[in-house]
Amino acid sequence: MEEKTTTLRNSPAPMLGWLIAPLAVMLAIAAIMVAGFDFDLNLENMTPMLLVAVAAILGMTPRIVRDNGAVKLSSSALSLATLGAAMVGHQAIIHLTDQGAFTALQFLVVAFGVFLFDSRGRHEFATMLTFAVIGVNVGMVAAGSYNNDLVTVYTHTDGSLKDVLNLQRQALGYVFFSYLTIFVLLGLLTAVLARGTLNPAGEEGWFSKIAQHQGYYNKSTLPLQIAVAVWILAHIGSLYHFDAVSLADKLGVTGGEPLGNNRSYPVIEGYHGHFGFWGAFFTGMVAMVVAGMAAEKWYTRSMFIGSMWALYLVSSWYEAGIWESEQLEGTWGSLIWLGFTFFICVGIYMISTHEKYGGWANLDDHEASGARKFWDAHWSSFMVGMAFFFGLVIRTQWYIVPSMNAFGTGDWDMTGGSDPWYMKRVVDYILANNAHLIFDADRAYPLGGVNPRPPLFTWSIALLAMILEPMLGDDAVWYAILGLPAIYGALTIFPIATIARDNFGKSTAVVAAWLIAFMPAHVSHSTWALADHDAFVMLFISMGFMFWFKAIKYSSNDRLTRNSSPRISSILQSFGVIARERRPAMAFAVLAGVSFGIASLAWKGFVVGPSILFLAYFAQVALNMFRRKDSTSLNALFLAMLVSNLLMALPFYAHPQMNLVLDGTGLQPFLFVLGFTLAIAYVTTGFRDKPWLLVLGTLFVAATVFFVILFVLKQLEYSNAWDVLFTGSGYFTKTKIFGTVAEANAPDRGQLFAQLGPIVLVLALTMGFYALWSTFRNKNQTHLFFGIWIFTASYMSWTAARFMFNATPAVAVLGAWGIVALWNKANFHGLVKAWKKFGIRTPADRIAGARRAVWRTPSFSAILLIMILVGGQQFTYGLDAAIPGSDEGEDDIDENIYNLIPDALRWELAGFSVLDSSAYSGNWYLGSFGSGFNDYGWNSAYDWMTQQDAQMPYSQKPAFVS
Repeated sequence: MEEKTTTLRNSPAPMLGWLIAPLAVMLAIAAIMVAGFDFDLNLENMTPMLLVAVAAILGMTPRIVRDNGAVKLSSSALSLATLGAAMVGHQAIIHLTDQGAFTALQFLVVAFGVFLFDSRGRHEFATMLTFAVIGVNVGMVAAGSYNNDLVTVYTHTDGSLKDVLNLQRQALGYVFFSYLTIFVLLGLLTAVLARGTLNPAGEEGWFSKIAQHQGYYNKSTLPLQIAVAVWILAHIGSLYHFDAVSLADKLGVTGGEPLGNNRSYPVIEGYHGHFGFWGAFFTGMVAMVVAGMAAEKWYTRSMFIGSMWALYLVSSWYEAGIWESEQLEGTWGSLIWLGFTFFICVGIYMISTHEKYGGWANLDDHEASGARKFWDAHWSSFMVGMAFFFGLVIRTQWYIVPSMNAFGTGDWDMTGGSDPWYMKRVVDYILANNAHLIFDADRAYPLGGVNPRPPLFTWSIALLAMILEPMLGDDAVWYAILGLPAIYGALTIFPIATIARDNFGKSTAVVAAWLIAFMPAHVSHSTWALADHDAFVMLFISMGFMFWFKAIKYSSNDRLTRNSSPRISSILQSFGVIARERRPAMAFAVLAGVSFGIASLAWKGFVVGPSILFLAYFAQVALNMFRRKDSTSLNALFLAMLVSNLLMALPFYAHPQMNLVLDGTGLQPFLFVLGFTLAIAYVTTGFRDKPWLLVLGTLFVAATVFFVILFVLKQLEYSNAWDVLFTGSGYFTKTKIFGTVAEANAPDRGQLFAQLGPIVLVLALTMGFYALWSTFRNKNQTHLFFGIWIFTASYMSWTAARFMFNATPAVAVLGAWGIVALWNKANFHGLVKAWKKFGIRTPADRIAGARRAVWRTPSFSAILLIMILVGGQQFTYGLDAAIPGSDEGEDDIDENIYNLIPDALRWELAGFSVLDSSAYSGNWYLGSFGSGFNDYGWNSAYDWMTQQDAQMPYSQKPAFVS
């Protein structure tokens, strides 16, 4: 009898993959036709999309011809051929067509990106990339079409005119990103449907958890398909509503603003705005959560979350005035909304416990759905990625449009005072001369002076401006200088999450990522338009700490050399053994030095990072002496880090015109750290086998002699090294000059706790004490570095406001550790165990069991309340820091946050209410943080000053230069 086997369809005909790019173009054409855009579908206008499709086909070709056996080339040869073809195509589009650099860039990105994903089996991501770039083109078409309809000057009913250029740009941005999101989601949906039919089923990555199937349709992905479809329909519905409302609603013109001469713009009757982007976006995210629960057969929970979100949307539309009902006004309205909520919940309970329609059982652990498998495998990286996404969004959303239209002048604008403008001056010099600005004749006019800023931050801006210039022209430098700080700030999330993950686990990494993403002290110094070096420096200092902690992880206190000797050759030989035997640790130490070196080429105060590590290093070496442990590995690693840093910093600081090597504001503090480390390493390595008291005494005597010499030199006025060493280059002493600098003064204590998060900072300090205790109790070397890091950073923040931003990484990591430790005390696992003990077979059993389990675990409810308080506080403070004080929409956002709370909780009965029953009066949650742009008066004054003495050269106008 013939034996038959079943073959899963996961390897379709290779050439079917070529159909995906044309499908994306066809959907783009359909979207343009259905939406009725003012866009001629001729060859000239369609060429950018067609070139994207050609690039996607080119990217897939190597895999297809290899699978077909058409060529016998190696993978590396195919890779080089594809890259060469992409580069040739890029140059051909620039020089042989009229499409321009942006279309050429799309071709290059898609061709190489699709090849990169496709050759590594990530076929789904290749599909999404193709659709995303097509979506960019459709979004530009849509925004261009609406640009003809949305005015820049709005005429009110009384004939008064209002400049609405910013509002028009915001509306066009909404249209663009809505269409882009739709096509990204269409790419996701296509990738899921094409998996195993048009494309092979990827066996690695995010999509690998999707079950393989027979035939052309994978039914197991139905919940995911429905969720993506709902997400797409949410954005389509939002665009439909946008197209249907009035011009004032499209632009967000409410009226009522002061007009002057004791007049105001007339209030626009019936204004309610439109649904907007984020309502649709979060609807899609909720749909994905509901789909994941449905895949696990958590139907009761999925119905509850879905229905509550739908109820929130309907109620928010009512609050905005999109629909009205007299019955819902006043106190009775609050009770009616409460009734809606109650009866929806009752309905869900009745359905879930119904004998015929309910009573479903959850999937067991051994039969997890693809959604749970995906979540178990990727939840940490997914949540960290979401933290990066939202961290970047809040750092850019409210600053982009105002930065393009300064109050009073309409020019580009920046926040943060005068420093960003000097950065712009340096960048302009670099672009004009292809060299760094060292001596600035206009500083300290008429004497001139050296540009005090190290070069790397401004050069990173200049390089990006050079890359963008073919596409953006003269505006490229503005996009580069305004946008890079926000990107650097958001990127800092990754090293912070890595530090937390490597030392405390994935849960701590996720919490740390979200804390730093929304920490007010970090957000306010890393927004779009704040063109200062802070975000750049903190990114690489965080990377320095990240690599150093990795180096410590791979090091040890084992004795790798049998004998020790104070001879230099013997010590170098010992360090060589460490380099050979602890290669990963040595590599990470060098990378830490490189990271600090990059920071040193952007900020002269970079030594704050190595100094904190030095304090911990010294403490650890002292403990090793008491414990009779070998410090040779630690000495070698720390010196490798410092030497790497020094080699990178010297070319700038030793420049003849700079002369900063021995300067107190230059490299001198770092040289102190290096010198102390050399002395400690020499004594503790060369005299390792001597009695610890003798070694420690030798170090004490040497340090005493050194400090006495410094003090004598200070008294003789030969050197200020004593002051540099003990005042932190002046930051920790109050002089007349530093008294005029806000960031050099101690912050208000309330501001300090609010900027870092009140509860988060307390938890971070608590974990700092625990880390120090663990150092002595458990002999944990890494915990010592964490403990000293948080206390040093907190002390510096307490002393000078400048260092609040520098303390954010330590507070985020230690605060996240504290939050996770506190959550573990909630005994959630015990609650789940008790819940299962009470029975979870049917929805009725699960609901009753959950109620009893929560009642018997009071710690869970108490700590959950604390978690809600921490999350809500961090979210609102971070959001506040991300909104400029000059933004007119801040009041609306504050009111939306206020309306998140059901009115029934504020309803007062017999003098009692669950929450504050006071009437909303504006700025309940926001208005305490955030930088701002100059107002009309300042900008007009500066503009007037630039026009004075117009016949004189720039450098001859000292008033303006100053």
